[in-house]
Amino acid sequence: MNNHVLPAGSRIRVISYGPFRELKGTIRKVDTIPGLEAGEAFCFYLVELEGTHIKEPIWFECDEVELVDCPSSDDERDLAGSLASARDATPFLPSNEH
Repeated sequence: MNNHVLPAGSRIRVISYGPFRELKGTIRKVDTIPGLEAGEAFCFYLVELEGTHIKEPIWFECDEVELVDCPSSDDERDLAGSLASARDATPFLPSNEH
């Protein structure tokens, strides 16, 4: 069981087997059932999914979703380096000399 409750506004990915598997979305509401056992909480997330024709948010159990990972610092550093080198590159300009 998941001991960590994600807050509303968190970006998630559906990991349960079903028609919404691998879709991403945003948690809009959290309902918890506290006090099942010491340190455990069971919750449901109302999720607004992306990439589906269903416009209403859908409820998922806490074990059916995972937090979307942020880029690692190495990925961010690589992206920043590639943007800097693209910015510093001199574009090809044809000369007016014939």
